[in-house]
Amino acid sequence: MRTDLFYGIGSTDRALELIDAKDYKSAYLAVDRGVARHSAYFQEVIAKLRAKALQVSVAELRCDEEPSYDSLSCLAANMRARKGLDLVIGIGGGSALDVAKALAALYTNPGDPIAYRGFDKLTVPNIDSIIIPSTAGTGSEVTVNAVFTDKNEMRKLGINGRFVEASYAVLDAKWTVSCPFPAAQSAGVDALVHAVESFMTADATPVTRTMSTAAFSALYSNLPCLVDDPDNLEKRQRLLLGAYLAGAALFNAGSGVAGALSYPIGVHHKVPHGIAGGIFLASLVRLNVERGYEDYADLLDAVEPHPGWTRKDKAARFADAIQELCDRIKIPRTLRQWGIGRADIDKVAALCGGLQPAFEQNPVPFEVGQDVRWMLERHTD
Repeated sequence: MRTDLFYGIGSTDRALELIDAKDYKSAYLAVDRGVARHSAYFQEVIAKLRAKALQVSVAELRCDEEPSYDSLSCLAANMRARKGLDLVIGIGGGSALDVAKALAALYTNPGDPIAYRGFDKLTVPNIDSIIIPSTAGTGSEVTVNAVFTDKNEMRKLGINGRFVEASYAVLDAKWTVSCPFPAAQSAGVDALVHAVESFMTADATPVTRTMSTAAFSALYSNLPCLVDDPDNLEKRQRLLLGAYLAGAALFNAGSGVAGALSYPIGVHHKVPHGIAGGIFLASLVRLNVERGYEDYADLLDAVEPHPGWTRKDKAARFADAIQELCDRIKIPRTLRQWGIGRADIDKVAALCGGLQPAFEQNPVPFEVGQDVRWMLERHTD
């Protein structure tokens, strides 16, 4: 975790002081179009940027679907035509932040972006970047991953590695208030999946579990504000912290089944990544509990202590608590609205054939065959 962090309501102003302190001359600003056109805070910040001795090129990103290598290639060509850039600023949800991080790397690494698909393919350090999430969710601001869809192969595999890491991150709840509920909902449940799955992966350590537990506590307690109290900046700030810690835990401990299943159905059926993980999460937890996994008791203790209960009873209650939270923030229980029904189970299950390495992170055995079908059957009509 080498990204320097600015944290707190209004902390964007402190981050802008970097412009003068670092003597940046020319910046490429990649911003989600929705933020650029509907956020009053963006208008304040862009005015402050333009008042500085800084040349700013603005690219508005269409983030109505997850980014592809094709769109990234066009953006990279546009950015590379601007000589002397020394800073990329990314503002938006996880897709916009992934694009901004990739652009900072592609400015110094020539050629087709898809050539860098995979891990540590980049050979030249990226230029500096300031990454500002407008949703509390993906944790992109703290990871070394930038995820893109290869439309030829119809699969996701990002540009990953040390030269994708952001230089600076800003967690400022003022950016999140203009975020539409569906985007905030998807991002928030994505962070919840990160927190729970990073806690239980085979590669989790006491350090990552500490982050996962803190992340889960912040998210569990504050996600309902998206429905009940959307203007509460303090709660939104804690959601940003939860998403950040969940991203850090995931970055170090890895992800699991719910997150992995969301990739193929996202690519082929356009199910939003966070929503897909949220649909599967409670069922996955319940399956693991039924197969003897009891460490969820520690996560329940962080938010809902039950002195005298056995660890088995706490783990079972945790599965119910996850489903109740997902219901409260209006995560659907089925894949129906994306046109996935029981007749599609075989086809969707076949898309999961390459996911076994991710499934092996699960704390109990989980197989591509019958276990994937069991999950799909629970969430199709």
